[in-house]
Amino acid sequence: MKKTLEEIIITEKRRRQEDGEFGIKACKESIKNRLETAKKYYGNEETLFTLLEYYYKRSDDPFFNNAMVLACWELINGQE
Repeated sequence: MKKTLEEIIITEKRRRQEDGEFGIKACKESIKNRLETAKKYYGNEETLFTLLEYYYKRSDDPFFNNAMVLACWELINGQE
């Protein structure tokens, strides 16, 4: 059964890592770079909300880092 967005956020807050290749800081940097690249090269106005939806859909993929969901959620809520 697929976890809710809230469940993913709670789980990721519990196992949160700030640093490292897969930490929250790296995730936030990746998200910011993706938004900038989409705007600069593709004229695409991706938003944090569309990315959150995309990351949530991928959350069942065992090769996806669910910390991306938490990082995007924090960016939406102004937590740089």
